[in-house]
Amino acid sequence: MPFIKTKNIHVTPNRSLRYICDPKKTQGGLNVTSVNCMSDARNAYEDMKQIYEYYSNRKFNEPMPKLGKAKVKLIHYIQSFDPKDNISIDTSQKIGLDLVKEMFGKDVQAVIATHDDTGTIHNHIEINVYDLKGRHFSSDKASLKKIKKLSDDICQRYGIKPFDRENYVRQPIISGYHEWINLKRGTSWKQQIRERIDELINISDCFDDLRSRMEQEGFTFKDGKYICVKAPGQQRNVRLKTLGDNYTPERIEKRIAEQKKKAFEVFVTPFYTISTGIKIKAGAYKNTSAINRTCGKYMRLYEILIQENITTITEAESKLSAAEKKYAEILQQIQELKERISTLESEINSSNHYFDDMSFMQRTFPKKDEDKTAVAVIKEHGFKKKEDTSVLLEQLEKYKSELAELNEKLSSSGGEIRKYKEIVDEYYLLNNDEDHISKLVREAKERTTSEEWNNMIAQQRKVILEELDTLTDPPMYHLEKQIWDKIVKLRSMKVEPYEVEKLIRTLAVIRIDKIDSTETARRLFARMKSSAASVKDISKRASFLRRCRDYDDMIEVIRSIDIYPPERKPTEQKKTPPKKNHRR
Repeated sequence: MPFIKTKNIHVTPNRSLRYICDPKKTQGGLNVTSVNCMSDARNAYEDMKQIYEYYSNRKFNEPMPKLGKAKVKLIHYIQSFDPKDNISIDTSQKIGLDLVKEMFGKDVQAVIATHDDTGTIHNHIEINVYDLKGRHFSSDKASLKKIKKLSDDICQRYGIKPFDRENYVRQPIISGYHEWINLKRGTSWKQQIRERIDELINISDCFDDLRSRMEQEGFTFKDGKYICVKAPGQQRNVRLKTLGDNYTPERIEKRIAEQKKKAFEVFVTPFYTISTGIKIKAGAYKNTSAINRTCGKYMRLYEILIQENITTITEAESKLSAAEKKYAEILQQIQELKERISTLESEINSSNHYFDDMSFMQRTFPKKDEDKTAVAVIKEHGFKKKEDTSVLLEQLEKYKSELAELNEKLSSSGGEIRKYKEIVDEYYLLNNDEDHISKLVREAKERTTSEEWNNMIAQQRKVILEELDTLTDPPMYHLEKQIWDKIVKLRSMKVEPYEVEKLIRTLAVIRIDKIDSTETARRLFARMKSSAASVKDISKRASFLRRCRDYDDMIEVIRSIDIYPPERKPTEQKKTPPKKNHRR
């Protein structure tokens, strides 16, 4: 990925040539190539001086004029290469030489020096503004654009990817000492604005949304030919484009889109791809109802994220927080309304007691607390007769209707909480638990029904019989191979069908659960037995017991086959006769 930049040399051609030919500028040995002049800097300077003075009628080392600019003597190009290109110094030299010849012709005077002192291999190319035939070269925008295009074309011949100019972003330019010192002290207004924009890009939907968020924090924007911004406490506006190429409105909009796409791939895509991962991991269980329900759950969560345009975990957590806050508010309203209903029902009962049960004396001189309460309610509402209490009944019906609506909202809000909580919890499980898919598959396998288990065994049995009839010998594990050979041998011996059928069922179970050893079979048997003992549902318990019997039969079949070599008996040691004690 080459990058070209240029500058004109007016009054220091000798110093410039000495600089690029300095041996200290490269670690692997200085590579200098010349075109129509000597490779030594001094000789190159003398040769270029002679040609320049002959055709320009000016001194090559003339001083800077008091007014205006000095004439250009040399054009200095820097051709840099990305470290990812993994380019060698020799290849860089060849590319620089091809670039000079194709751009300026064979009569140009040029020096090409390759440096790697900055950690990046780059060519310094200096050409004389006059070639041997007196043709004059100039450095302007058109020529720079042409040489950049030519550099990309030449690099492609060497298998190097061209420079991506569209997505290239320059670093912010420090315009002066005052800005540099504030940047160093951490008091730069520009840097403060840059940092806040960088933070808000992660949560904004577009440039206008980012601008609105900044204005809420006290930043002020000014529209015009260029959009300007001013931080709280800052005295002067600053154009967004002067903050750097990364902070123009167009670039901010693009960065927000890139961030949303990246966040979508990190947060949303796993909810879709996990279904495929579960199906692959499930193997023979992939069409069982438990596996389908597990995959369906993640597809449902994926559809929710798409429909509600949730692209980050931050957005999901904020929605969960908002739903919990709303739930708490509705719950508080329900509690207050229930208290009002309870109070109103007491008032209705007191009113009925006043008009139905109390005598004139009791109404005039109430003694009981119940009577005193009834009199107080009647006086408070100004009721003269029982028909007036219908107002309280109407209010009670209204409150009950409101309570029913609030209960519906509470139920809906609770559903929202469960939905967003499930999304958040599953996201952290997917990202923090490396073996989460295996756990999901294992749990789904344990929920397989007896009917599904028998169907899987029947399908595997059909495949095994077809392989036996066609004499197909598929690739198998060591355990499968031993049982397969035993089946083939028994079929040729024409033994009782149930013996062969038992081996075929065992082989089917081994293929379904991918069992590679007796230890794995024992673990599955123990897990199914434990699950059968803990579950209360009769149908689930029957499924676990059915699989327990199959695993138990499989272990028995494996034991009956001479899979492993017999244990070697210890070699008999030769008995040495006891030493005789020679008595003197």
